[in-house]
Amino acid sequence: MRNGKMKTLHGLYKTLGRDLFLELAKNYSDHVHDTIDATLDEMECRWFDAAHTITEADKMVEDYNRGRLLGYDVGVTVTAAPAMKMEVMS
Repeated sequence: MRNGKMKTLHGLYKTLGRDLFLELAKNYSDHVHDTIDATLDEMECRWFDAAHTITEADKMVEDYNRGRLLGYDVGVTVTAAPAMKMEVMS
């Protein structure tokens, strides 16, 4: 991710994880499915607004890049869980 900005909905899914992504996607689309691929496909081809200026996918990515996602209070940034680290016990 260049300049710390998310570029794609797939990248956002990878960052947030499956469950959180699907839960947040419900705030952007009425077409969230049980599978990631079906949800991504739907959101990338559906308009978010009546004027057809932005897709559901682009709106969700834009909001993430601005530090806000629909369904969360203003000022709250959703971040991915830290990576797990294994330590060898001796």
